[in-house]
Amino acid sequence: MWSSILSILMLIVYASSQVPSTGKCPEIKTQTNFVLNQYIGVWYEIYKFYTSFESNQKCIKANYTLEPNGHVSVWNTALNIQDDKPVSAVGDGYAPDPNDTARLEVRFSEFAPYANYWVLDTDYENYSLVYSCKDFLGLEKFEFAWILSRTHDLASKDKDKLFDVLEKFGIKSSNFMMTDQTNCPN
Repeated sequence: MWSSILSILMLIVYASSQVPSTGKCPEIKTQTNFVLNQYIGVWYEIYKFYTSFESNQKCIKANYTLEPNGHVSVWNTALNIQDDKPVSAVGDGYAPDPNDTARLEVRFSEFAPYANYWVLDTDYENYSLVYSCKDFLGLEKFEFAWILSRTHDLASKDKDKLFDVLEKFGIKSSNFMMTDQTNCPN
């Protein structure tokens, strides 16, 4: 019975993450001295690992707002590629460890568990590299990653730097796909 439940859970995760691979999640290092107040605001998605919950979307952006309780309100917006209709999701995030505030946890439903949102690198003004990984018994892992920018594009030197950060942790930057940020409303 437990193996059936585990198999079902793995299929659910697999369905929402199309970057599965064998093995454990890599040991990563998050941004040192991360300052959440400087991270707050609008970020545009420039690159991502494929995720089913963002399929058929363009002009993806996130607006982070600090709440009085220390949590972060996350408002993701996008346009559906097929009909240009707006799509949005509202989430809640927080840093469970006050000594490592770059290791945030985020969820988009009160019924869903929190998922990793780890800021590996940011300069707060131009770019951010976010990574998430979940493994099951060290046999299978499911990875998510995003490169965000404060504008609709990103300097190639910043992109190259962030791709290198991932590669140093053993994360394949070749899994990235570019997000369409052309002809987006302001």
